[in-house]
Amino acid sequence: MTELKAVYLVVSGASSARCVPDLLHQLARIDFPLYTILTDNAHNLISPYNLVDLQGHTLIDSYFDPILVEERSAGVVVVAPATFNTVNKISQGIADTLAHSLVAEAIGAGWPVVVAPSMNPALFAHPRTGQSINNLRAWGVTVLEPTLDEELLMMASVEEVVEAVEERIAG
Repeated sequence: MTELKAVYLVVSGASSARCVPDLLHQLARIDFPLYTILTDNAHNLISPYNLVDLQGHTLIDSYFDPILVEERSAGVVVVAPATFNTVNKISQGIADTLAHSLVAEAIGAGWPVVVAPSMNPALFAHPRTGQSINNLRAWGVTVLEPTLDEELLMMASVEEVVEAVEERIAG
């Protein structure tokens, strides 16, 4: 197995994205370089300018970032939160954005991937969601169960996400 040397956090545009600052803080304790990539829809919920000010991670916003072009290290890829769109794109191998490309490459390279879905209950109940989650799990992707918060299924807790990442690093 490839030695893991980094954590890549892919953030999609679900309401659970509000916990990203706390997730970044907790993931930074793992003591690996931490890189954050936002999907286009995540930009509607989180300002990249605010994330830049958070210590312990590097925000990547271009395919041409030196981290991706020259220095990319094998690592755990965390998709948190993962929207209906993101879960299904990953499962179908659609790599039409920087974020989705990174996840697709990680799966192809055999890197550990952790996905924390977050969507409304109707989208989670959609037949494609279940098929996609089963597909991802068959590929070895860790898919965490969402939790119900009023009328939304929020991603697993920050603690559960970090624990899943630590387990994947430990092998």
